[in-house]
Amino acid sequence: MKNKIKELIEKLRSRTIATSTAFQYLIFVFISFIFWAFISLNNNIQYDINMPFKIVGIPDSTTIISNVAQSVTVNVKDKGIYLLRFLVGKSPEVKVRFDEYALSDGVFYVTNSELRKCVRNSLENTTVIQSLSLDNIELKYTNLPGKSVPIRPEVNVYPNMQYTISGAIKMDCDSAIVYSDINTLASIDEVYTYRVEERELKDTLIRVVSIAPIQGAKIEPERVSLTIPVEPLISKSQEIPVVVKYVPANINVITFPSKVTATYLVPFSMYRKNLTFEAVVNYNEIKSSKNNKLCVRIEESPAIYENISLLQDSVEFIIEKH
Repeated sequence: MKNKIKELIEKLRSRTIATSTAFQYLIFVFISFIFWAFISLNNNIQYDINMPFKIVGIPDSTTIISNVAQSVTVNVKDKGIYLLRFLVGKSPEVKVRFDEYALSDGVFYVTNSELRKCVRNSLENTTVIQSLSLDNIELKYTNLPGKSVPIRPEVNVYPNMQYTISGAIKMDCDSAIVYSDINTLASIDEVYTYRVEERELKDTLIRVVSIAPIQGAKIEPERVSLTIPVEPLISKSQEIPVVVKYVPANINVITFPSKVTATYLVPFSMYRKNLTFEAVVNYNEIKSSKNNKLCVRIEESPAIYENISLLQDSVEFIIEKH
């Protein structure tokens, strides 16, 4: 029993020594890291800072036509301790006032040296700017009101064989506002989306698509949501009347039967609705008819019905004179 107790004490003592050694090692590593970081932060380093770019003070009546850069990458050199805030925090904005660089001919122009001054305002005095990702900034603007024009969707889609496009294409916005100079605005009467192409569709397609840009113009909104309704086709049959066309005023033509059965495919949502249409025979074909029969055909039918066919291709007739 005494031997077992001694063994247990020895094991606990060994674990305590091991834990103490590991703790001492961690302290050493931590102190080494602090020492390394202190030395590194006091050395000069070169670093790329991605700074948000913003034009401020734009009048409500003014619209920037050109695409504006969202940020500017600045390559800087300074002691690590001064650049630490850019490594762990949010980069400050580069702000440029509109009224200081807007020219009277509809051009907003900032030289590289002026841009450096704007960047400098957001940096420490000790920080050296090595380079900028932007050179001179030249943008077009207009003070003219926008022009409203329709949006035309460019769509090239095909449903699966047993499906159909069951309605008009819908957009969450059917018109756009175009901003530009007076001559460009006069030449724009509509805008188009980028082409949407899909095949073998079996369900309604919803797609966010960008509006195709126009050189020298700004378009709002930049994208729209398209909805193209797709439904399965269901087989259906319906009795429709037979109508005789081109009958002289003193003649009455009676057909047997007076109705024929039409079969067709219809979108699922329209299955319970019977839309009116008719089968037609031509009185002028009586002279050339054989066996006292006239050919029956469909001349007009609802646009939503597909693959229409008649179970009877001819009807018998009798002629009555008034």
